[in-house]
Amino acid sequence: MKSLDHVVHLVQDLEGARASWTRLGFHVRPAATHIEIGSSNAVVMFERTYNELLCIEHAEPGLHGQYVGRFAGGEGLAHVSLTANSLAEERARLEGMGYTPGPEGNARRAILRPDGSTEETDRSFLYNWQSAHRWNSLFFSEHRKPDAIFIPEYVDHANGSRDMVRLVWLSADPAADLPYFRDSRGQEPERTGEDGFAFRGGRGELCEVLTAQAVRARYGTLPGEAEPGALGGYPVAMHFRVADPAATCAFFAGSGVTTAQVDGGIGVGLEAACGAVLVFE
Repeated sequence: MKSLDHVVHLVQDLEGARASWTRLGFHVRPAATHIEIGSSNAVVMFERTYNELLCIEHAEPGLHGQYVGRFAGGEGLAHVSLTANSLAEERARLEGMGYTPGPEGNARRAILRPDGSTEETDRSFLYNWQSAHRWNSLFFSEHRKPDAIFIPEYVDHANGSRDMVRLVWLSADPAADLPYFRDSRGQEPERTGEDGFAFRGGRGELCEVLTAQAVRARYGTLPGEAEPGALGGYPVAMHFRVADPAATCAFFAGSGVTTAQVDGGIGVGLEAACGAVLVFE
């Protein structure tokens, strides 16, 4: 069963995004440049996944062209990666179902380890954009040096977050997304209904694709208008498990960040988080 690997979060100003997420109580790693593809990122690490604040300003044309259209809806979540043991096996599996995945790419970058030494990561990726709603697409990541990505010293956050436990997409038509999600994940959904569907990942995390009405009913005004618009859909919200809910409440009470009670947790709106809704539970 596949698990959530990481989320690509497109931003225009990487240092500005780092500052915004730091204000929200996250430990944000310094900016780094992808050696082979030219983009730059700053990651927010959790125990088993991460949010990748990504700037494509200087990305090589092939990558830039794949992502720049997301800015028609402003900054925000753009692409979601699942874990993969072998990209070659994923390619063969997808091609066997009639898909045409793109070429394999590598997102290696130099990172600073806690002891002050530097090291290069080694993560390869395989894109397979869906035709119904491009920004509700999934891709696959193979980590050849996971210890250079998931570093325990970098997962302590002032807001108490420990891991990403739910990811939510908004869709103009969840039923149109379902076959692609089923094929990409290689499993049946845990739930389907008029409001959308949900898959359970290998670590217990939940991935939901919901109608705009369902998103607004859950999150209120936090996601803004919450309309699919010309994008057709996009990832809209991330939920985080926190170590101590009372301590997280205390942090936000003194942070100056506007919050709301959402779905049993503390919600932060897209204006504070560079186009994403965040829920701490």
